[in-house]
Amino acid sequence: MSGTRSLVVLGAADGSLSTYRAAAAMGLRTIAVDRSPDAPGVALADEYLQVSTHDPAAVTAALAGRSDLAGVVAPSSDVAVPALRAVAEAYGLPARLSETAARASVDKWVLRGILDELGVSSYPWIIGDDPADLVARARGMRFPVVVKPADAQSGRGVSRCAAPGDVPAAVEEARRSSYGGLVMVEEEIRGTLCNCECVVDEGRVVFVATSLQEVSPPPLVLTMSRRMPAGLPAGVLDTTRSIMDKVCSRLDYRRGPLNLDLIVTPDGRPYVIELGLRTGGNGTDDMVRLCHGVDPVRAAVQAAVGLPIELRPHRPRPVLWRVLTAGHEGELVSVTGAAAARALPQVAELVLLARPGQRVRPYRDVSDRLGWYVVHADTPEELDAAAAAVTRVLRFEVRGDVQR
Repeated sequence: MSGTRSLVVLGAADGSLSTYRAAAAMGLRTIAVDRSPDAPGVALADEYLQVSTHDPAAVTAALAGRSDLAGVVAPSSDVAVPALRAVAEAYGLPARLSETAARASVDKWVLRGILDELGVSSYPWIIGDDPADLVARARGMRFPVVVKPADAQSGRGVSRCAAPGDVPAAVEEARRSSYGGLVMVEEEIRGTLCNCECVVDEGRVVFVATSLQEVSPPPLVLTMSRRMPAGLPAGVLDTTRSIMDKVCSRLDYRRGPLNLDLIVTPDGRPYVIELGLRTGGNGTDDMVRLCHGVDPVRAAVQAAVGLPIELRPHRPRPVLWRVLTAGHEGELVSVTGAAAARALPQVAELVLLARPGQRVRPYRDVSDRLGWYVVHADTPEELDAAAAAVTRVLRFEVRGDVQR
């Protein structure tokens, strides 16, 4: 492999596909690391290692003896960040992370503690692995509360509880989704939920793109759609940048992607809810590129291999990402209208994850998604019309139980 430069991509799920394409466009070989040979990114990679990204030692060992490694990335995956740190440290790659930075990206309670320590974005929360103790302590909190696994991602196991009686079932759900068994209970911050895709260079946020998030009805908290730009006041963005610059300094995080969930209260105060030192999923790359003219995936790869980060944003343009879901449980018989939907000029991306013959159900977990699409337009009104057009032409026929 003399003379080649290879990028290790930790994960090959649908959220990683743009990373493989961006790396190829930059002349880099890609090494897909994923436990599943059927993961969609494997077909785009130059090489495949069947190793779980949850096992840093195994990933590092599988790469032993190589001299072609140029960098490592963990697109859209918090759980792969410890493996990213291990590989970067073992092979002297540019995208090195401190142990605290890796833990803050995976363990939500580590980030909450750092925010409390810095005196920013603080609000009441508790953590534990004893369901009875958590239920008892939660009674002293202000409701509604949010119950979540301390270490999962993609909204798995997250529930909103309106009253103390809802907490026991929510704790059990969170425990089932937690890798380590720890569960957090947080007082809910009421306001506008946003997602921020950031680029960090020289230890500070140099670019941020915000989107408004629509989530599923309680008790679940799953992202249904995202609209960019969020239209937040300049003061809110300035405060958010200031908070994240402090966090990056505390984590000794110098270069690379940063994705965070944010709630902005009616009086304009931003609260950081979660943070990941990786690029976002759910079509974030398409949204940012179409809205701002910046490719966050390319920027992440540039940081990973030690190249200068290129950012040339233009004036924001309206973009919408929306998940596709089943109306009721049953067998997916057919999908029609996909070609017509893709032919619509406002449709930038349409991803279909479910196939005929597959058992589907209403949206209760990220694995229930039938797919998603991204549309763009010149005005918010044209954006809504484009989304309605996709809904009209794209049809999923599900045979089975009627929706109750």
